[in-house]
Amino acid sequence: MSADSIEPGSISKIVSAGLGGQENANDAAPPPKTAAELEAEAALRDLDAAAGMSTEPGSEGAQPKASAVSEDENPEATRARLMKKAAAQREKGRKSLTTAQSGIAMVQQQIIVKDRVVGSALERYLGAIDYCAHNLQRYGEMVLGKRSGELEEQLKTLIDEFFHDAELELGRVTMLVTEGQAHIKGDGLPWVQPEVLVPAVNMNAVFRSRLGIRMLKGVMKYDQSLELMASLEWNELISDGETGKRQLLAKQGVGKVYGFASHVNQSLARRAGAKPGEKKGNAANGSNAAAA
Repeated sequence: MSADSIEPGSISKIVSAGLGGQENANDAAPPPKTAAELEAEAALRDLDAAAGMSTEPGSEGAQPKASAVSEDENPEATRARLMKKAAAQREKGRKSLTTAQSGIAMVQQQIIVKDRVVGSALERYLGAIDYCAHNLQRYGEMVLGKRSGELEEQLKTLIDEFFHDAELELGRVTMLVTEGQAHIKGDGLPWVQPEVLVPAVNMNAVFRSRLGIRMLKGVMKYDQSLELMASLEWNELISDGETGKRQLLAKQGVGKVYGFASHVNQSLARRAGAKPGEKKGNAANGSNAAAA
């Protein structure tokens, strides 16, 4: 379905026509839905699902709140609040990554992530990123017009940068391990090889887009580099805090891509659900959100 067959911002009008509103007092059965109406309904379902992945837990339908933490909030309360938020995001994310959709070509991937920080970031953010890529490719032009091409290119650039950074990090750590092993064995000492006995994430996931798969590959490279970092730490070749810094680097990298995808997901949902008379205002809001 192309932009020529349906105007941006008018999806909700088509859906409304297909769902009812017939001026017929005789309770006649509604006529069969057209292909355009069925496609519009599918679009709304996908866009709403993606927007749900990108909202703060418990914020559905609520007014935006300031994110600043109260100065008198004790550390325990802050930690509990953040843990609750992360748990809710992980639940949403896992559902997105493990729920197959009818009529859509998807790819199954067995995901095993050993590092707990990287695993948490994957569960929280990867589903929304994959949804964003899928929805931009499938509905972007229909909902956002030419702007969708720019947003898709921005998302691709962010994912490519993340993948490249992960590749560089893995190469750097691999070199350190090779040099470290030579040094340890040269001193006649055994090389200590730690291992993660129970992975942080082990699930059969489904992906809707190639960009989602590329993002996954970048995440896996960070996970591999952190596994190697553990061996450097156990052999006393790096300080104890170095691994934590690299975990934060990986988490921030995924979070950066998610931040963009989250804004785009919400913009798509707003524009798709807008009434024809609201199209102009919502278009401005959607562009601002996606650019933030």
